[in-house]
Amino acid sequence: MRFLQSTNLFRTVRSRRMLGYTGIVFGVGAAGYLTSLMMYPAPLVARDQQVGLVIGLPVEEAERELTAQGFRVQVDPAREQDPTLPEGYVTWQEPAAYVALPEGSLVELTLSSGPAAVTVPDVLQFESEEARKVLMAAGLMVSAIDSVPAQAEPGVVVATRPPAGAARTPGSVVDLVVSEGPAAIRVPNVVDHPEAEARDLLEASGLRIGRVRRVRRSGPPGTVLEQDPRPGVLRAQGARVDLTVSETRRP
Repeated sequence: MRFLQSTNLFRTVRSRRMLGYTGIVFGVGAAGYLTSLMMYPAPLVARDQQVGLVIGLPVEEAERELTAQGFRVQVDPAREQDPTLPEGYVTWQEPAAYVALPEGSLVELTLSSGPAAVTVPDVLQFESEEARKVLMAAGLMVSAIDSVPAQAEPGVVVATRPPAGAARTPGSVVDLVVSEGPAAIRVPNVVDHPEAEARDLLEASGLRIGRVRRVRRSGPPGTVLEQDPRPGVLRAQGARVDLTVSETRRP
């Protein structure tokens, strides 16, 4: 009986000692934590920040935004072609946008090298309207259509500027040169003729008046001062002749 009472007493004393040790350890830890809060008010663990979406931005603007968010930025030296983004714009970011990362994490950016070059298609011997459609389908634009005497049928493309096979950026312009038919008509001299008379002479020859530029010069008003092309040059049926005409005096 005395043995059991001694055992229980021993266990009670040991338990109280363990509780005392535990309280001491807890107290020391709490004191250390409070001390750290007093000495270092900032949080001990950095808060995570969501990565901003910078795809589609110029690289300078993307770097400013990410740096302001507390991230480090690295630009991949390899670039990739993009059909819409100009050169130097962000096409991809790693990690992706809206991923939460600790402050100071690295965000890698991939930049565009610009749209892929477009090869000017061969539209020789196409009708001008068909050639325009082909060029537009290739991502190019038709800027101007010039006519020159040629053996091809009138309205057929005989050349392009730049020529077929040249590389251009999407949206670049291409000029068409179309045939106005064989050069079989000699341009008459209409200089010093009244404008109406010059028109009749050209139409009788199978030609027509093109642009008319009016200038103030000495001489009878309404008289042709210059013509282009000059007299004697061979032109195709229906070709234009541009005129420079003296201005009509106002009463």
